[in-house]
Amino acid sequence: MKTFSRLLLWIMLASLSLPAASIRNQILLMEASENIRLNSQKIVKNYLYYYINPKKRQFKDLIDKDLEDLDKQFRLIAKTTKDEDSKDILAFLDYSKEKIQEVLKDPFNKDNPALMLDYSEILLEGAESISQNIKYTPSEEEKMLMKMKDISFLIERMTKFYMAIAEGGDVINYGEMLEESVQKMEEDLSALESYPYASEDLIKLRTLKRNWEALKKFYLDYKSLTLPSIVLLASTGVENNARALELYHSKNL
Repeated sequence: MKTFSRLLLWIMLASLSLPAASIRNQILLMEASENIRLNSQKIVKNYLYYYINPKKRQFKDLIDKDLEDLDKQFRLIAKTTKDEDSKDILAFLDYSKEKIQEVLKDPFNKDNPALMLDYSEILLEGAESISQNIKYTPSEEEKMLMKMKDISFLIERMTKFYMAIAEGGDVINYGEMLEESVQKMEEDLSALESYPYASEDLIKLRTLKRNWEALKKFYLDYKSLTLPSIVLLASTGVENNARALELYHSKNL
């Protein structure tokens, strides 16, 4: 993220007549909102897997780590933004994080999975609202980088809803949101086709798409295939494929 921040700073300084401090704040807010957006899905995905597999204590540790990161992002936003709407939203985000921490004090209560899913959506909506208050139009290359970040987000989101269904949650509502995310993933991947990747990176794209096609079958068969451990492993692999291309785009700014 440091490389991304530095490069984006120079691009914005060259293209905008804003004070340097203001530009830097916009960058920090953009990064923080993206991190909250991703963590909102990761935390609950890992919680649901832990709920299904209570002996997998390492997933509780992952949740705690991502909650610490949320705190870091909240502090950054509080220090950086002067927008009153964003400050109000931040208060709701902090409240949701505290409610998640309360759930974790009694992690296996039968009501908790649905609560966690609700809190994750509040975190997501808040992060996206803060992002909408950022006044910056990204370049085409920056749009590609953000699309790669969106792919990682969607993988976490799809896996979250798959876990929710596997746990015994609302098949109709969670299934619809899972299918909607699958469609968005397809759109993001289609957009990558027009990018002039060099041969080495084109291989990375083909690997991403091939592994996605295999994973997608599990997502779409959520009514009959309840294999959370396999889906967790496969989704991690696809997300790693996406991050390889995300790194390429971050270096290409």
